[in-house]
Amino acid sequence: MGKTITIDDQAYELLSSLKTGKRDSFSQVIHRNVHRKANTCGEIEDIYDSLPPPNIDPEMAERYLKTRGRRSGGRK
Repeated sequence: MGKTITIDDQAYELLSSLKTGKRDSFSQVIHRNVHRKANTCGEIEDIYDSLPPPNIDPEMAERYLKTRGRRSGGRK
């Protein structure tokens, strides 16, 4: 069962910007982005397991791995 809430225009725009598609509901947006405090390591693991995989740009990841460990402006 749903509940009716009142939010200001700024909060509405923020929630709308976090939607990932036309079928994404505000409830789904809130569940993805608002988390309660975890009291135990087990609760942290449960929260981590329920999160969607990160949105990673494969090209950026490849560039990062290629340049990892190189000194910036160091000796040549």
